Amino acid sequence: MKKTLLTVLFLLFTVSIFVQGQVPKKYALVIGNGDYTGLSRLANPVNDANDITASLASLGFTVEILRNARQEQMDSAVMRLKDWLSADQNSYGFFFFAGHGVQSGGENYLIPVNANIPDENFLRSRAVSVQTILDVLNDAGNSLNVVVLDACRDNPFGWSRSGSRGLAVLNRQPADSIIVYATSSGQTASDGQGRNGLFTTHLLQNIKEPGIEVSELFRRTGADVSDASNRRQIPAVYNQFFGTAYLGTRPQGAFETGNVIIATGALHISTVSAGTLEINGTALQRTLAMPEWGHLPIEKISAGNYRVVMRYADGNTEEKTVTVGRNVTAALEFVYQPAPPKPPEQPVEHQLIERQPAERQPRERLPRERQPRERLPRERQPKEREPLSPEAARLNSIGVSLGSTFSAPMLAATLRGTFAPTRFSFLEAGVDIGMLSGVEDAGYFSAYPFIHYNLFLPFGVLPSGKNMGGWYAGIGAGWMIGRYTLPEDTVPVNIFAFDVVTGFVLWNFLDISYTLRTDFNGFNHKASVGYVYRFR
Repeated sequence: MKKTLLTVLFLLFTVSIFVQGQVPKKYALVIGNGDYTGLSRLANPVNDANDITASLASLGFTVEILRNARQEQMDSAVMRLKDWLSADQNSYGFFFFAGHGVQSGGENYLIPVNANIPDENFLRSRAVSVQTILDVLNDAGNSLNVVVLDACRDNPFGWSRSGSRGLAVLNRQPADSIIVYATSSGQTASDGQGRNGLFTTHLLQNIKEPGIEVSELFRRTGADVSDASNRRQIPAVYNQFFGTAYLGTRPQGAFETGNVIIATGALHISTVSAGTLEINGTALQRTLAMPEWGHLPIEKISAGNYRVVMRYADGNTEEKTVTVGRNVTAALEFVYQPAPPKPPEQPVEHQLIERQPAERQPRERLPRERQPRERLPRERQPKEREPLSPEAARLNSIGVSLGSTFSAPMLAATLRGTFAPTRFSFLEAGVDIGMLSGVEDAGYFSAYPFIHYNLFLPFGVLPSGKNMGGWYAGIGAGWMIGRYTLPEDTVPVNIFAFDVVTGFVLWNFLDISYTLRTDFNGFNHKASVGYVYRFR
Protein backbone atom coordinates (compact mmCIF):
# COMPACT_ATOMS: atom_id res chain seq x y z
CA MET A 1 0.00 0.00 0.00
CA LYS A 2 2.77 2.41 0.93
CA LYS A 3 4.63 1.54 -2.28
CA THR A 4 1.55 2.23 -4.39
CA LEU A 5 1.00 5.61 -2.70
CA LEU A 6 4.64 6.60 -3.33
CA THR A 7 4.30 5.61 -6.98
CA VAL A 8 1.18 7.83 -7.43
CA LEU A 9 2.85 10.79 -5.72
CA PHE A 10 5.91 10.37 -7.91
CA LEU A 11 3.79 10.37 -11.07
CA LEU A 12 1.86 13.46 -9.97
CA PHE A 13 5.11 15.26 -9.17
CA THR A 14 6.54 14.31 -12.55
CA VAL A 15 3.42 15.56 -14.39
CA SER A 16 3.47 18.79 -12.37
CA ILE A 17 7.10 19.45 -13.29
CA PHE A 18 6.34 18.66 -16.94
CA VAL A 19 3.32 20.99 -17.04
CA GLN A 20 5.05 23.87 -15.29
CA GLY A 21 8.22 23.43 -17.33
CA GLN A 22 6.58 24.00 -20.70
CA VAL A 23 7.41 27.59 -21.73
CA PRO A 24 5.82 28.77 -24.99
CA LYS A 25 8.07 30.17 -27.71
CA LYS A 26 7.58 33.90 -28.20
CA TYR A 27 8.12 35.93 -31.39
CA ALA A 28 7.63 39.64 -32.01
CA LEU A 29 7.70 42.16 -34.90
CA VAL A 30 8.27 45.80 -33.86
CA ILE A 31 8.01 48.70 -36.35
CA GLY A 32 8.72 52.39 -35.67
CA ASN A 33 8.10 54.84 -38.52
CA GLY A 34 8.95 58.50 -37.92
CA ASP A 35 11.17 59.81 -40.75
CA TYR A 36 8.37 60.24 -43.32
CA THR A 37 8.93 61.57 -46.83
CA GLY A 38 6.41 64.26 -47.76
CA LEU A 39 4.50 63.96 -44.44
CA SER A 40 4.98 65.44 -40.99
CA ARG A 41 7.82 63.70 -39.17
CA LEU A 42 7.26 62.05 -35.78
CA ALA A 43 9.89 62.24 -33.05
CA ASN A 44 8.89 59.28 -30.86
CA PRO A 45 8.11 56.15 -32.97
CA VAL A 46 11.73 55.01 -33.48
CA ASN A 47 12.42 55.50 -29.74
CA ASP A 48 9.22 53.58 -28.98
CA ALA A 49 10.30 50.70 -31.23
CA ASN A 50 13.81 50.53 -29.71
CA ASP A 51 12.51 50.49 -26.13
CA ILE A 52 9.70 47.97 -26.79
CA THR A 53 12.23 45.70 -28.53
CA ALA A 54 14.54 45.81 -25.50
CA SER A 55 11.68 45.04 -23.11
CA LEU A 56 10.35 42.11 -25.17
CA ALA A 57 13.85 40.66 -25.60
CA SER A 58 14.29 40.73 -21.81
CA LEU A 59 11.05 38.71 -21.52
CA GLY A 60 12.38 35.97 -23.82
CA PHE A 61 10.95 37.12 -27.17
CA THR A 62 12.75 36.65 -30.47
CA VAL A 63 12.28 40.15 -31.92
CA GLU A 64 12.62 41.58 -35.44
CA ILE A 65 12.68 45.41 -35.46
CA LEU A 66 12.10 47.70 -38.47
CA ARG A 67 12.96 51.38 -38.25
CA ASN A 68 11.49 53.76 -40.85
CA ALA A 69 10.27 50.86 -42.96
CA ARG A 70 8.95 50.88 -46.52
CA GLN A 71 5.80 49.03 -47.56
CA GLU A 72 7.54 46.00 -49.04
CA GLN A 73 9.69 45.64 -45.89
CA MET A 74 6.61 45.70 -43.64
CA ASP A 75 4.77 43.12 -45.78
CA SER A 76 7.75 40.73 -45.82
CA ALA A 77 8.31 41.03 -42.06
CA VAL A 78 4.64 40.17 -41.32
CA MET A 79 4.98 36.99 -43.40
CA ARG A 80 8.17 36.03 -41.54
CA LEU A 81 6.37 36.48 -38.21
CA LYS A 82 3.58 34.19 -39.44
CA ASP A 83 6.14 31.52 -40.48
CA TRP A 84 7.74 31.58 -37.00
CA LEU A 85 4.37 31.22 -35.26
CA SER A 86 3.15 28.48 -37.61
CA ALA A 87 6.04 26.24 -36.54
CA ASP A 88 4.68 25.94 -32.96
CA GLN A 89 0.95 26.03 -32.14
CA ASN A 90 1.72 26.91 -28.50
CA SER A 91 3.74 30.02 -29.44
CA TYR A 92 2.89 33.65 -28.63
CA GLY A 93 2.99 36.45 -31.25
CA PHE A 94 3.43 40.16 -30.56
CA PHE A 95 3.08 42.90 -33.22
CA PHE A 96 3.84 46.56 -32.34
CA PHE A 97 3.59 49.60 -34.62
CA ALA A 98 4.25 53.28 -33.89
CA GLY A 99 3.81 55.91 -36.61
CA HIS A 100 1.15 57.41 -38.83
CA GLY A 101 -2.12 55.47 -39.19
CA VAL A 102 -5.40 56.38 -40.91
CA GLN A 103 -8.87 54.94 -41.42
CA SER A 104 -10.88 54.81 -44.62
CA GLY A 105 -14.25 53.18 -45.13
CA GLY A 106 -14.11 51.65 -41.65
CA GLU A 107 -10.71 49.97 -42.28
CA ASN A 108 -7.36 50.91 -40.73
CA TYR A 109 -4.07 51.39 -42.58
CA LEU A 110 -0.47 51.76 -41.35
CA ILE A 111 1.58 54.25 -43.40
CA PRO A 112 5.11 53.33 -44.62
CA VAL A 113 7.73 56.10 -44.56
CA ASN A 114 7.95 56.30 -48.37
CA ALA A 115 4.18 56.30 -48.99
CA ASN A 116 2.97 58.51 -51.86
CA ILE A 117 -0.80 58.61 -51.34
CA PRO A 118 -2.28 61.60 -53.22
CA ASP A 119 -5.85 60.33 -52.84
CA GLU A 120 -7.82 58.06 -50.49
CA ASN A 121 -8.25 55.50 -53.29
CA PHE A 122 -4.50 54.69 -53.19
CA LEU A 123 -4.55 53.47 -49.57
CA ARG A 124 -5.21 49.82 -50.42
CA SER A 125 -2.20 49.59 -52.75
CA ARG A 126 0.30 51.91 -51.01
CA ALA A 127 -0.35 51.35 -47.28
CA VAL A 128 -0.49 48.25 -45.03
CA SER A 129 -3.96 47.07 -44.00
CA VAL A 130 -4.38 46.23 -40.30
CA GLN A 131 -7.10 43.73 -41.18
CA THR A 132 -4.68 41.94 -43.53
CA ILE A 133 -2.10 41.69 -40.72
CA LEU A 134 -4.72 40.19 -38.39
CA ASP A 135 -5.86 37.68 -41.03
CA VAL A 136 -2.26 36.60 -41.73
CA LEU A 137 -1.49 36.08 -38.02
CA ASN A 138 -4.76 34.18 -37.56
CA ASP A 139 -3.69 31.76 -40.30
CA ALA A 140 -0.62 30.87 -38.21
CA GLY A 141 -2.86 28.88 -35.83
CA ASN A 142 -0.82 29.66 -32.71
CA SER A 143 -2.28 30.04 -29.21
CA LEU A 144 -2.10 33.86 -28.71
CA ASN A 145 -1.45 36.98 -30.82
CA VAL A 146 -1.13 40.48 -29.35
CA VAL A 147 -1.34 43.50 -31.71
CA VAL A 148 -0.52 46.96 -30.31
CA LEU A 149 -1.11 50.06 -32.51
CA ASP A 150 0.27 53.36 -31.26
CA ALA A 151 -0.81 54.90 -34.57
CA CYS A 152 -3.92 56.96 -33.80
CA ARG A 153 -2.51 60.37 -34.61
CA ASP A 154 -4.31 62.87 -36.88
CA ASN A 155 -4.56 61.96 -40.57
CA PRO A 156 -1.50 63.65 -42.20
CA PHE A 157 -2.85 63.85 -45.76
CA GLY A 158 -4.41 66.91 -47.37
CA TRP A 159 -7.48 64.98 -48.45
CA SER A 160 -8.21 64.21 -44.79
CA ARG A 161 -9.44 67.70 -43.85
CA SER A 162 -13.07 66.51 -44.05
CA GLY A 163 -12.36 62.91 -43.16
CA SER A 164 -12.42 60.92 -39.95
CA ARG A 165 -9.98 61.15 -37.06
CA GLY A 166 -8.02 58.35 -35.47
CA LEU A 167 -8.59 54.65 -36.23
CA ALA A 168 -11.83 52.69 -36.61
CA VAL A 169 -13.27 49.73 -34.70
CA LEU A 170 -12.21 46.38 -36.15
CA ASN A 171 -14.59 44.68 -38.56
CA ARG A 172 -13.28 41.15 -37.91
CA GLN A 173 -11.13 40.20 -34.92
CA PRO A 174 -9.52 36.75 -34.99
CA ALA A 175 -9.96 34.32 -32.12
CA ASP A 176 -7.24 34.05 -29.46
CA SER A 177 -6.12 37.64 -30.05
CA ILE A 178 -5.81 40.87 -28.07
CA ILE A 179 -5.92 44.08 -30.11
CA VAL A 180 -4.87 47.29 -28.35
CA TYR A 181 -5.27 50.85 -29.67
CA ALA A 182 -3.39 53.71 -28.01
CA THR A 183 -6.71 55.58 -27.85
CA SER A 184 -10.43 55.00 -28.44
CA SER A 185 -12.02 54.70 -31.87
CA GLY A 186 -12.23 57.99 -33.76
CA GLN A 187 -9.87 59.81 -31.34
CA THR A 188 -6.22 60.86 -31.64
CA ALA A 189 -3.28 59.86 -29.45
CA SER A 190 -0.70 62.13 -27.84
CA ASP A 191 2.94 61.95 -28.94
CA GLY A 192 4.02 62.72 -25.37
CA GLN A 193 6.55 65.22 -24.09
CA GLY A 194 9.57 62.97 -23.59
CA ARG A 195 11.37 60.13 -25.30
CA ASN A 196 8.24 58.01 -25.88
CA GLY A 197 4.58 58.52 -26.76
CA LEU A 198 2.10 58.72 -23.87
CA PHE A 199 0.72 55.19 -24.38
CA THR A 200 4.11 53.52 -24.95
CA THR A 201 5.55 55.26 -21.88
CA HIS A 202 3.03 53.51 -19.59
CA LEU A 203 3.18 50.22 -21.51
CA LEU A 204 6.95 50.10 -20.90
CA GLN A 205 6.42 50.73 -17.19
CA ASN A 206 3.85 47.94 -16.77
CA ILE A 207 5.41 45.32 -19.05
CA LYS A 208 8.43 45.17 -16.71
CA GLU A 209 6.19 44.12 -13.80
CA PRO A 210 7.21 40.52 -12.96
CA GLY A 211 4.48 37.89 -13.20
CA ILE A 212 1.80 40.18 -14.69
CA GLU A 213 -0.89 38.42 -16.73
CA VAL A 214 -1.35 39.74 -20.29
CA SER A 215 -4.95 40.97 -19.82
CA GLU A 216 -3.99 42.68 -16.56
CA LEU A 217 -1.01 44.30 -18.33
CA PHE A 218 -3.21 46.18 -20.77
CA ARG A 219 -5.88 46.93 -18.17
CA ARG A 220 -3.29 48.69 -16.01
CA THR A 221 -1.74 50.48 -19.00
CA GLY A 222 -5.13 51.76 -20.12
CA ALA A 223 -5.95 53.05 -16.65
CA ASP A 224 -2.54 54.79 -16.34
CA VAL A 225 -2.91 56.53 -19.74
CA SER A 226 -6.44 57.65 -18.88
CA ASP A 227 -5.31 59.11 -15.53
CA ALA A 228 -2.22 60.81 -16.99
CA SER A 229 -4.28 62.52 -19.74
CA ASN A 230 -7.22 63.48 -17.50
CA ARG A 231 -9.38 61.08 -19.57
CA ARG A 232 -8.62 62.92 -22.82
CA GLN A 233 -6.94 59.75 -24.15
CA ILE A 234 -8.50 56.40 -23.25
CA PRO A 235 -6.91 53.30 -24.84
CA ALA A 236 -9.19 50.68 -26.40
CA VAL A 237 -8.61 46.96 -25.71
CA TYR A 238 -10.43 44.34 -27.82
CA ASN A 239 -9.99 40.94 -26.17
CA GLN A 240 -10.87 37.65 -27.86
CA PHE A 241 -8.48 35.65 -25.67
CA PHE A 242 -10.31 33.97 -22.80
CA GLY A 243 -7.41 32.10 -21.24
CA THR A 244 -4.46 33.08 -19.05
CA ALA A 245 -1.02 33.97 -20.42
CA TYR A 246 2.16 35.70 -19.26
CA LEU A 247 4.46 37.57 -21.65
CA GLY A 248 7.32 37.22 -19.19
CA THR A 249 8.06 34.77 -16.39
CA ARG A 250 4.88 33.36 -14.90
CA PRO A 251 4.54 33.52 -11.11
CA GLN A 252 5.22 30.47 -8.94
CA GLY A 253 2.33 28.01 -9.12
CA ALA A 254 0.60 29.72 -12.09
CA PHE A 255 -0.35 27.76 -15.19
CA GLU A 256 -0.97 29.06 -18.68
CA THR A 257 -3.71 28.12 -21.15
CA GLY A 258 -3.02 24.80 -22.81
CA ASN A 259 -1.28 23.30 -19.80
CA VAL A 260 -4.16 23.09 -17.30
CA ILE A 261 -7.93 23.08 -17.44
CA ILE A 262 -9.40 26.52 -16.58
CA ALA A 263 -12.88 26.77 -15.11
CA THR A 264 -15.05 28.33 -17.82
CA GLY A 265 -18.71 29.05 -18.41
CA ALA A 266 -20.79 31.01 -20.90
CA LEU A 267 -22.27 34.50 -20.93
CA HIS A 268 -25.16 35.51 -23.20
CA ILE A 269 -26.00 39.23 -23.49
CA SER A 270 -29.14 40.59 -25.18
CA THR A 271 -30.09 44.21 -25.91
CA VAL A 272 -33.32 45.93 -26.94
CA SER A 273 -31.81 49.29 -27.98
CA ALA A 274 -28.52 50.00 -29.79
CA GLY A 275 -25.55 51.29 -27.81
CA THR A 276 -21.99 50.62 -26.61
CA LEU A 277 -21.36 47.54 -24.44
CA GLU A 278 -18.51 47.42 -21.90
CA ILE A 279 -17.49 44.13 -20.24
CA ASN A 280 -15.00 44.25 -17.36
CA GLY A 281 -13.87 41.21 -15.41
CA THR A 282 -10.89 39.28 -14.13
CA ALA A 283 -9.81 37.96 -17.52
CA LEU A 284 -11.83 40.04 -19.99
CA GLN A 285 -12.08 43.74 -20.76
CA ARG A 286 -13.95 44.46 -23.94
CA THR A 287 -15.86 47.34 -25.57
CA LEU A 288 -18.01 46.87 -28.65
CA ALA A 289 -21.06 48.32 -30.40
CA MET A 290 -24.36 46.45 -30.00
CA PRO A 291 -27.21 46.82 -32.50
CA GLU A 292 -30.91 47.12 -31.74
CA TRP A 293 -32.30 43.74 -30.62
CA GLY A 294 -28.74 42.42 -30.51
CA HIS A 295 -27.47 39.15 -29.03
CA LEU A 296 -23.86 38.42 -27.99
CA PRO A 297 -23.07 34.83 -26.98
CA ILE A 298 -19.65 34.28 -25.30
CA GLU A 299 -19.48 30.52 -25.07
CA LYS A 300 -16.12 30.17 -23.32
CA ILE A 301 -15.35 32.71 -20.62
CA SER A 302 -13.32 32.30 -17.43
CA ALA A 303 -15.38 31.80 -14.32
CA GLY A 304 -15.65 34.86 -12.10
CA ASN A 305 -17.48 38.15 -11.56
CA TYR A 306 -18.11 40.55 -14.46
CA ARG A 307 -19.40 44.13 -14.55
CA VAL A 308 -21.34 44.85 -17.74
CA VAL A 309 -22.39 48.39 -18.74
CA MET A 310 -24.61 49.40 -21.67
CA ARG A 311 -24.31 53.04 -22.77
CA TYR A 312 -26.98 54.58 -25.03
CA ALA A 313 -26.89 57.49 -27.47
CA ASP A 314 -29.22 59.64 -25.34
CA GLY A 315 -26.76 59.53 -22.40
CA ASN A 316 -28.53 56.87 -20.30
CA THR A 317 -26.71 53.76 -19.05
CA GLU A 318 -27.62 50.34 -17.67
CA GLU A 319 -25.15 48.56 -15.38
CA LYS A 320 -25.31 44.96 -14.20
CA THR A 321 -23.03 42.54 -12.36
CA VAL A 322 -23.05 38.84 -13.14
CA THR A 323 -21.23 35.79 -11.74
CA VAL A 324 -20.16 33.14 -14.26
CA GLY A 325 -19.66 29.65 -12.84
CA ARG A 326 -17.95 26.63 -14.32
CA ASN A 327 -20.10 24.97 -17.01
CA VAL A 328 -22.88 27.49 -16.25
CA THR A 329 -24.51 29.82 -18.79
CA ALA A 330 -25.31 33.25 -17.34
CA ALA A 331 -27.72 35.55 -19.19
CA LEU A 332 -28.05 39.33 -19.09
CA GLU A 333 -30.82 41.39 -20.70
CA PHE A 334 -30.69 45.13 -21.23
CA VAL A 335 -34.24 46.33 -21.83
CA TYR A 336 -33.92 50.12 -21.82
CA GLN A 337 -35.81 51.89 -24.61
CA PRO A 338 -35.47 55.62 -25.35
CA ALA A 339 -38.64 57.66 -24.88
CA PRO A 340 -40.58 58.09 -28.15
CA PRO A 341 -40.53 61.59 -29.64
CA LYS A 342 -43.38 63.85 -28.59
CA PRO A 343 -46.20 64.12 -31.16
CA PRO A 344 -46.61 67.56 -32.76
CA GLU A 345 -49.02 69.83 -30.96
CA GLN A 346 -52.50 70.01 -32.45
CA PRO A 347 -53.66 73.48 -33.49
CA VAL A 348 -56.12 75.02 -31.04
CA GLU A 349 -59.51 75.80 -32.51
CA HIS A 350 -60.51 79.39 -31.84
CA GLN A 351 -64.17 80.29 -31.43
CA LEU A 352 -65.27 83.81 -32.23
CA ILE A 353 -67.58 85.23 -29.56
CA GLU A 354 -69.27 88.49 -30.30
CA ARG A 355 -69.08 90.90 -27.38
CA GLN A 356 -71.38 93.83 -26.83
CA PRO A 357 -69.54 97.11 -26.71
CA ALA A 358 -69.33 98.35 -23.13
CA GLU A 359 -69.82 101.95 -22.22
CA ARG A 360 -66.35 103.43 -21.99
CA GLN A 361 -65.55 105.75 -19.11
CA PRO A 362 -62.96 108.45 -19.63
CA ARG A 363 -59.74 107.52 -17.84
CA GLU A 364 -57.55 110.08 -16.24
CA ARG A 365 -54.05 109.92 -17.68
CA LEU A 366 -51.25 110.66 -15.25
CA PRO A 367 -47.93 111.92 -16.57
CA ARG A 368 -45.33 109.13 -16.59
CA GLU A 369 -41.73 109.86 -16.05
CA ARG A 370 -39.77 108.24 -18.86
CA GLN A 371 -36.52 106.65 -17.93
CA PRO A 372 -33.80 106.63 -20.55
CA ARG A 373 -33.15 103.12 -21.72
CA GLU A 374 -29.60 101.95 -21.39
CA ARG A 375 -28.22 100.47 -24.56
CA LEU A 376 -25.82 97.65 -23.96
CA PRO A 377 -23.11 97.04 -26.51
CA ARG A 378 -23.78 93.90 -28.46
CA GLU A 379 -20.90 91.53 -28.78
CA ARG A 380 -20.31 90.73 -32.40
CA GLN A 381 -19.39 87.18 -33.15
CA PRO A 382 -16.73 86.75 -35.82
CA LYS A 383 -18.06 85.15 -38.92
CA GLU A 384 -16.66 81.68 -39.46
CA ARG A 385 -14.83 81.25 -42.71
CA GLU A 386 -14.56 78.10 -44.68
CA PRO A 387 -11.06 76.61 -44.50
CA LEU A 388 -8.96 77.22 -47.60
CA SER A 389 -7.88 74.24 -49.66
CA PRO A 390 -5.76 74.02 -52.82
CA GLU A 391 -8.75 72.85 -54.85
CA ALA A 392 -10.86 75.85 -53.81
CA ALA A 393 -8.13 78.44 -54.31
CA ARG A 394 -6.40 77.34 -57.47
CA LEU A 395 -7.46 80.36 -59.55
CA ASN A 396 -8.87 82.68 -56.90
CA SER A 397 -6.24 85.40 -57.46
CA ILE A 398 -7.46 88.97 -57.86
CA GLY A 399 -5.17 90.26 -60.61
CA VAL A 400 -3.30 93.52 -60.88
CA SER A 401 -2.15 93.89 -64.48
CA LEU A 402 1.47 94.96 -64.83
CA GLY A 403 3.11 95.87 -68.11
CA SER A 404 1.75 97.74 -71.12
CA THR A 405 -0.74 97.21 -73.91
CA PHE A 406 0.37 97.97 -77.44
CA SER A 407 -0.66 97.49 -81.07
CA ALA A 408 0.94 97.61 -84.50
CA PRO A 409 -0.43 98.36 -88.01
CA MET A 410 -1.81 95.46 -90.00
CA LEU A 411 -4.13 94.89 -92.98
CA ALA A 412 -7.69 94.01 -92.04
CA ALA A 413 -10.98 93.91 -93.94
CA THR A 414 -13.49 96.67 -93.30
CA LEU A 415 -17.23 96.47 -93.63
CA ARG A 416 -16.99 97.96 -97.11
CA GLY A 417 -14.76 95.17 -98.26
CA THR A 418 -11.70 97.33 -98.86
CA PHE A 419 -8.23 96.81 -97.47
CA ALA A 420 -6.32 99.57 -95.76
CA PRO A 421 -3.49 99.92 -93.21
CA THR A 422 -5.52 100.22 -90.02
CA ARG A 423 -5.02 99.36 -86.36
CA PHE A 424 -7.67 96.70 -85.67
CA SER A 425 -5.61 94.42 -83.42
CA PHE A 426 -3.24 94.64 -80.48
CA LEU A 427 -1.14 92.43 -78.25
CA GLU A 428 -1.50 92.54 -74.46
CA ALA A 429 0.95 91.17 -71.87
CA GLY A 430 0.99 91.35 -68.09
CA VAL A 431 1.29 89.59 -64.76
CA ASP A 432 -1.45 88.90 -62.21
CA ILE A 433 -0.35 88.77 -58.58
CA GLY A 434 -2.53 86.97 -55.99
CA MET A 435 -2.01 86.99 -52.21
CA LEU A 436 -4.11 85.90 -49.22
CA SER A 437 -3.28 85.04 -45.59
CA GLY A 438 -4.85 84.69 -42.17
CA VAL A 439 -7.83 82.51 -43.23
CA GLU A 440 -7.92 79.42 -40.96
CA ASP A 441 -4.09 79.30 -40.86
CA ALA A 442 -3.99 79.15 -44.66
CA GLY A 443 -2.59 81.49 -47.27
CA TYR A 444 -1.29 81.61 -50.79
CA PHE A 445 0.92 83.58 -53.18
CA SER A 446 0.67 83.26 -56.96
CA ALA A 447 2.06 84.94 -60.09
CA TYR A 448 0.34 84.52 -63.46
CA PRO A 449 2.29 85.83 -66.50
CA PHE A 450 -0.10 86.02 -69.48
CA ILE A 451 -0.31 87.16 -73.07
CA HIS A 452 -3.47 88.01 -75.03
CA TYR A 453 -4.09 88.65 -78.72
CA ASN A 454 -7.11 90.94 -79.18
CA LEU A 455 -8.99 91.91 -82.32
CA PHE A 456 -11.24 94.95 -82.74
CA LEU A 457 -14.61 94.00 -84.18
CA PRO A 458 -15.45 96.27 -87.16
CA PHE A 459 -19.02 96.93 -86.02
CA GLY A 460 -17.70 98.06 -82.63
CA VAL A 461 -15.25 100.67 -83.90
CA LEU A 462 -16.14 104.23 -82.91
CA PRO A 463 -15.79 107.05 -85.44
CA SER A 464 -12.62 109.06 -85.51
CA GLY A 465 -12.55 112.11 -83.36
CA LYS A 466 -12.60 113.01 -79.71
CA ASN A 467 -13.83 109.59 -78.45
CA MET A 468 -11.88 107.41 -80.83
CA GLY A 469 -11.77 103.84 -79.67
CA GLY A 470 -13.76 100.63 -79.92
CA TRP A 471 -14.87 97.29 -78.57
CA TYR A 472 -12.62 94.29 -78.88
CA ALA A 473 -12.46 90.61 -77.97
CA GLY A 474 -9.57 88.22 -77.77
CA ILE A 475 -8.05 85.06 -76.42
CA GLY A 476 -4.90 84.29 -74.54
CA ALA A 477 -3.15 81.99 -72.13
CA GLY A 478 -0.68 81.97 -69.28
CA TRP A 479 0.99 79.85 -66.65
CA MET A 480 0.22 80.30 -62.93
CA ILE A 481 2.99 79.48 -60.48
CA GLY A 482 2.75 79.84 -56.70
CA ARG A 483 2.34 78.01 -53.42
CA TYR A 484 -0.47 77.39 -50.94
CA THR A 485 0.34 77.17 -47.23
CA LEU A 486 -2.02 74.92 -45.21
CA PRO A 487 -1.68 73.62 -41.62
CA GLU A 488 -0.66 70.20 -42.92
CA ASP A 489 1.85 71.18 -45.59
CA THR A 490 2.91 73.65 -48.29
CA VAL A 491 1.45 72.74 -51.70
CA PRO A 492 3.17 74.00 -54.89
CA VAL A 493 0.98 75.21 -57.75
CA ASN A 494 1.92 75.03 -61.43
CA ILE A 495 -1.18 75.46 -63.60
CA PHE A 496 -1.77 76.31 -67.25
CA ALA A 497 -4.87 78.47 -67.83
CA PHE A 498 -6.82 79.71 -70.88
CA ASP A 499 -8.29 83.24 -71.08
CA VAL A 500 -11.19 84.85 -72.95
CA VAL A 501 -11.02 88.69 -72.97
CA THR A 502 -13.41 91.48 -73.91
CA GLY A 503 -13.14 95.23 -73.37
CA PHE A 504 -13.13 98.83 -74.65
CA VAL A 505 -10.34 101.14 -75.76
CA LEU A 506 -11.29 104.80 -75.20
CA TRP A 507 -9.54 107.96 -76.28
CA ASN A 508 -6.77 105.90 -77.86
CA PHE A 509 -5.01 105.21 -74.53
CA LEU A 510 -7.41 103.82 -71.90
CA ASP A 511 -8.09 100.05 -71.87
CA ILE A 512 -10.97 98.71 -69.69
CA SER A 513 -11.30 94.91 -69.90
CA TYR A 514 -12.94 91.82 -68.38
CA THR A 515 -11.20 88.42 -68.41
CA LEU A 516 -12.73 84.97 -67.87
CA ARG A 517 -10.00 82.49 -66.96
CA THR A 518 -10.19 78.70 -66.58
CA ASP A 519 -7.81 75.85 -65.85
CA PHE A 520 -10.55 73.43 -67.05
CA ASN A 521 -11.36 72.62 -63.41
CA GLY A 522 -12.69 76.01 -62.26
CA PHE A 523 -13.18 79.65 -63.33
CA ASN A 524 -11.76 83.02 -62.25
CA HIS A 525 -13.01 86.52 -63.13
CA LYS A 526 -10.83 89.65 -63.44
CA ALA A 527 -11.58 93.27 -64.26
CA SER A 528 -8.61 95.51 -65.09
CA VAL A 529 -7.63 98.92 -66.45
CA GLY A 530 -4.58 99.22 -68.70
CA TYR A 531 -2.70 101.69 -70.82
CA VAL A 532 -2.61 101.51 -74.66
CA TYR A 533 0.59 102.49 -76.36
CA ARG A 534 0.44 102.63 -80.16
CA PHE A 535 3.42 102.38 -82.45
CA ARG A 536 3.38 104.85 -85.35
